[in-house]
Amino acid sequence: MLKYRMERKKLRWINYLLITVLIAIILPSSHVEAGSTITVKTKVQYYKGQPYIHLTGGNKSVTDKLNKTFKLHAVKAARLDKEEKKSNKKYFYITMASVKYNAKEKLSVVYEDHVYTGGAHGMDATKSYNYDLRTGKELKLSEYVKDDTQMEKVEKSISNSLLAMYNAGVSIFEENIYDFQLDQTSEFFLYDKGIVIRFYPYEVAPYAKGFVDIKVPFSKFNQ
Repeated sequence: MLKYRMERKKLRWINYLLITVLIAIILPSSHVEAGSTITVKTKVQYYKGQPYIHLTGGNKSVTDKLNKTFKLHAVKAARLDKEEKKSNKKYFYITMASVKYNAKEKLSVVYEDHVYTGGAHGMDATKSYNYDLRTGKELKLSEYVKDDTQMEKVEKSISNSLLAMYNAGVSIFEENIYDFQLDQTSEFFLYDKGIVIRFYPYEVAPYAKGFVDIKVPFSKFNQ
């Protein structure tokens, strides 16, 4: 009887050890998976002289999707540059790519395109690509500025910034401090404390000023 009890006790102890080992193996991996953060590294690559952003790391399916999108911008720029040069050797189309934000599982990549077809200066365009790195979803301005009330607060914050720049001697059109185009299709990108609204040359400042970027903290409109 004593031997039987000792065998049962020994068996329970072995089972306990096995369960403990399994828990030690399973729980840490589950914890890491649940608390993991999607991060990517970025670098500039080139297609026929046109730069584009290339990502490594993170969710592979998302990374592959974004890499195709970013490269496609450079491919189109190269095609347009070739077409411009066919009509006139002095004409050209170039793009520039930069990472504006890469944190908290969000990414903002901005392209600036410049085309010259004669005249005093060329023409400029810009395109912002804002994405959720976990899902690959493109982030629209409406994700952050959700209604008319918030849009009005954003407009007020922009006007305050433009006025401060004007008073500091920056070349801002006085008539556009309170009168500018802003809607859900406006170009924007993220920064650590909010969003940045981008204005084209001539929208709020002379061409020589280039693109005008105005920061709008979340605290100004997301309350």
